[in-house]
Amino acid sequence: MSASGGTRGRLILVDDEPAVLMTLEAIFAGEPWEVVACASGEAAVEAMGRGVDVLLTDKNLGDINGLELIRRARVIQPDVMPLILTGYASLDTALEAMHLEVFDYLLKPPRDIFDVQRKVRQAFERQAMQRENAALLVRLTEQNRQLERAIQEQRALQAELIQSEKLAGIGTLAAGIAHEVSSPLFGVMGLAEAILDEDDQALVRGYAREIVDYSRSIKEIVQELTRYSRSRGSDGMELVDLARVVEDGVRLVGLATKVPTGAITVEAQGPLPTRGHPNELQQVVVNLVKNAVEAAGDGLSPAPAVQVRAWADASWVWFAVRDNGEGIPEANLDQLFDPFFTTKAPGRGTGLGLNIVYRILTKHQGSVTVHSRLGEGTLFEVRLPREAAAP
Repeated sequence: MSASGGTRGRLILVDDEPAVLMTLEAIFAGEPWEVVACASGEAAVEAMGRGVDVLLTDKNLGDINGLELIRRARVIQPDVMPLILTGYASLDTALEAMHLEVFDYLLKPPRDIFDVQRKVRQAFERQAMQRENAALLVRLTEQNRQLERAIQEQRALQAELIQSEKLAGIGTLAAGIAHEVSSPLFGVMGLAEAILDEDDQALVRGYAREIVDYSRSIKEIVQELTRYSRSRGSDGMELVDLARVVEDGVRLVGLATKVPTGAITVEAQGPLPTRGHPNELQQVVVNLVKNAVEAAGDGLSPAPAVQVRAWADASWVWFAVRDNGEGIPEANLDQLFDPFFTTKAPGRGTGLGLNIVYRILTKHQGSVTVHSRLGEGTLFEVRLPREAAAP
């Protein structure tokens, strides 16, 4: 695009010697640009007001010095390509031309007039390339901004998705936890009623101590559920002991599911230091252990069993969840972590649990793998980067 808004480009020739100006105008007559010949600096200033892409000017004009003309052209069109013609070459002139970033410095009269033509063509080509690069940079900058906005929206959506899946899972957990809470609550109510009719202060104090113990049990259960449901409030990660996260997650699932005593075994000797969001990592543990409990309970084995193990090597901390359920068909293994894919009966899952596990671990620079065969149960293995210091 030219400064005047056309597509041809605009070349302004400036020389106060008529013969030279006519010669220049003649050699550019067949070019695709608009060619404007000016016999003075003032005429060139007026012509440049209507647009200029390339300026070919004599240095020594009668009214306005050619270098001054270039300065004015820069104000009108910052990416103008100027070329200087001079019959009085000097070091000072050359240095000033370099300072003005003149495209070329030509001696007058030129040995080959067509060399001037080639230089002007090169100036137009250079300008076209620079303008194309500038337009590309503008497009890339805008695309960058759009990408950053999309990434921020995706992060916000992912955080919302993680929290939604967590809250959806609370309904399942809460049903089991309600049973766990009801037992100590029944004890509290019975002892409180007994206190009303009891005059023996020693017995009253004993009942009160039992009420406190029952209340603490209820408090611990509620705190476990609250910690699990809490939304992460900060993007900052912290040092976490994976062994503690695994133990808390297993305990929460144990409270919430009707699993026989001893069906879940845990081997997690800490500390197992990693960096992350504790409640999100606990969500990974809860999802995998709850799935394993459900798989073992639905399996063919008369004795459901879930083994949870956590350990560390030189670079990673690990935890694994194994069940003795029916296993997963090989055809389904590649789809397990896809959103909304589920093998559970309708109403028993959202199809997002394992996808959320994958998303959380990816964000924590970790990974999850699954090994399963029909009739042999399933093993999920999770690894996370190990930190040098224990929390």
